[in-house]
Amino acid sequence: MSKQNTHLEHLEDDILNDGAAGGKNAVAFLIELGKMLSEPRSNVRITTKWDGAPAVVCGKHPSTGNFFVATKSAFAQLPKICVNDADVDQYYSGDLAAKLKACLKYLPSLGIKGVVQGDLLFTDDKSAQVINREKVISFQPNTIVYAVPADSDIGKRVKTAKLGIVFHTSYSGGPSLRNMSPSFGVDISKMRKNPNVMVFSSDFTDATGASTLSASELSAYTAQIRKTIGSLKQASSFLNILGETGEGKFLLSTLFKQFFNRYIREGKSITNTQKVASDFSIYYKELLDKEIQSKKTAKTQDKYRTIQANGLKFLKDNQRSVYFTVASYINLQQAKSIIVKKLEKVKTLGTFLRTDDGYKVTAPEGFVAIRSGKALKLVDRLEFSRANFTATKNWDVKPAGYKPIGTK
Repeated sequence: MSKQNTHLEHLEDDILNDGAAGGKNAVAFLIELGKMLSEPRSNVRITTKWDGAPAVVCGKHPSTGNFFVATKSAFAQLPKICVNDADVDQYYSGDLAAKLKACLKYLPSLGIKGVVQGDLLFTDDKSAQVINREKVISFQPNTIVYAVPADSDIGKRVKTAKLGIVFHTSYSGGPSLRNMSPSFGVDISKMRKNPNVMVFSSDFTDATGASTLSASELSAYTAQIRKTIGSLKQASSFLNILGETGEGKFLLSTLFKQFFNRYIREGKSITNTQKVASDFSIYYKELLDKEIQSKKTAKTQDKYRTIQANGLKFLKDNQRSVYFTVASYINLQQAKSIIVKKLEKVKTLGTFLRTDDGYKVTAPEGFVAIRSGKALKLVDRLEFSRANFTATKNWDVKPAGYKPIGTK
């Protein structure tokens, strides 16, 4: 199985991925995050998640030594590796192909050591415009619009650059890309400077102390962690068997994650523990009903009726544990939310959502916490999901005042 950074998990999902051990790990992350925002020392690092696209993997190929660019397909069994424009044309088309060709043209000048992964922020799609009465240079790689004051040092550098990118993961080892080991964080200070390339840092820094927890905030946060530990203690044994209960796509740990994700997609907060716990049984029954109806033979239908009956009995026999599983998930989300809201107070770039009524200030996409070689996402999932549905994307009609760089 590939070890590469193709997908990061949310902190609260760790209890569904790794059971009781995942719960302990999530709590350990939260404790260290509290220290980071209240004490000089902590064993956790924070990087900022950028809403970039596409993902770009590039550097010296471990087996050939040639500079290459690729998307996350670099880690597939049949990787789409591009060392020249002909390779790009073979594997990609349209806007994605144009962006990867720009990467091939400009990124080799950085002198990248090894292999790194990042998110592309802009190529020729920057714009000069006015947002909230300020002249800015903006770019919108995905949902969020990033903006920097046009007359600032960073604004001038962005205006000049032909390509903008943020790197967040480095890889070492070999001999193939799939065998390389990831390390979160990239030291961009070791890269060569080139005015054509604007390399942003993913490292979270707070020079103003805006993210520091006050005494009362720390007290409330500590109480929330104690509450989380209490519910996890009640749920731990059940969490360990979730990953072993059910068959195939109806494994209960997987279904709980899908169930919680449905709340996010529908824009609903997960708050009422008892109702959410009860709703899971309804969700489970409806999924199996649908599966049974899709089968054409009585034998196969009976197989899934048995799975459904066993699953519903299991959930009924473990109602208390289901309750504390939901409670633990909610408690982890609430503790995480305290941290995310503090981290969001530190902003180096303006972040906006483009709507039909103009620009709305929004928070960054989120953050990544790194501890002992493991990384977990810290994201306000409900807010970012809502933003994805309501924001006007870059491929939609351009707003009034939009002016691509280089046009008159």
